Amino acid sequence: MHRKSTAEQLRDDLRDLVDAVVPEVESAAHAVAEKAPPLIHHGRAVAVEKGTRAATSLAQRIPDPVIDRLPDTVADRLPQPHRRRGRTLLVLGALGLLGAGAAVVARRRQAPPERPVVTGIDEQDRA
Repeated sequence: MHRKSTAEQLRDDLRDLVDAVVPEVESAAHAVAEKAPPLIHHGRAVAVEKGTRAATSLAQRIPDPVIDRLPDTVADRLPQPHRRRGRTLLVLGALGLLGAGAAVVARRRQAPPERPVVTGIDEQDRA
């Protein structure tokens, strides 16, 4: 009878181990492949948003003399500050209120004077 060498025994043990582990590794790899794309897309979206905010914040902090010394290709790529929508809405709302107030005043001036109401009570009865 032929006795197996240590190398042959080790080789057989490793094959058994590979046969036992490979299905589990393949299933884990498939699970990761299924879950990764949505997480990657979400991560990219968050990174783009934060990068844009950081670039805008940094561009606002650059002094004008420094911007004037930058090459045109660099200065053109700096993000432009966005107008504030809240300030615009506040100004439009204030103008609307002023217009409404002016309309109310104009109507009151054009209205006929109020007539005195007759109550039937004489001034002598009150005293």
